[in-house]
Amino acid sequence: MDKILVVEDNMELSDTLCRSLQAEGFTPYAALSLAQARKYLDSGIDLCLLDINLPDGDGFAFCRSLSENTAIPVILLTVRDGAQDMVQGLSIGADDYVTKPFRMDVLVSRMRALLRRVRNRRPEDGSLYCGDVCINKKTSKVYKKDCPVKLTPNEYQLLLLFLEHKNQTITREQILEKLWDVDGNYVNDNTLTTLVKRLRQKVEDHPQMPKMLLTVRGFGYKAVDYEG
Repeated sequence: MDKILVVEDNMELSDTLCRSLQAEGFTPYAALSLAQARKYLDSGIDLCLLDINLPDGDGFAFCRSLSENTAIPVILLTVRDGAQDMVQGLSIGADDYVTKPFRMDVLVSRMRALLRRVRNRRPEDGSLYCGDVCINKKTSKVYKKDCPVKLTPNEYQLLLLFLEHKNQTITREQILEKLWDVDGNYVNDNTLTTLVKRLRQKVEDHPQMPKMLLTVRGFGYKAVDYEG
């Protein structure tokens, strides 16, 4: 389920939003201030609903920070319906601007559309994406929902191989030919099984959730954007 950060200082509206989002299949996180909101940024947030007028700061500044430092999309929710405010919000990185009052079904539709657009984006920096996992090839770093994932060198090389051939079945033999450990030793078949298991534990969610790394029986493995 997509995790939605709701930054709204009106407790009644925040509660209503969170209940409605939960009923729509989202996992909401309520923050009544920017200080509370910052505590949730390492929770794998998929989208932020952000009020502009908050008790401990300016929502515009927080929006700019999210835009510059994370990949979390932002929808501004505000009573400020002036064209200048809307232009300012969109120019500093907001993905959408919704004025209060609003219809919940319309907001949810815009949220789902934004999440689809974000997941369909293709980066120009050489990064590789699969589901909510990203490899930044320039820095050799791995992220899951914008949170760093610590991998061993062999785990990283295996994930890189999978993502470079996303949606393609890679045989165990092909993997074993390409994958060597850091000391130049050949990775054997049993080690590969263990390596795949460890990698799954780090980049996939709960075992009952959709899978990113699929076993193709009798052949090998393939990475997909999630299979139910």
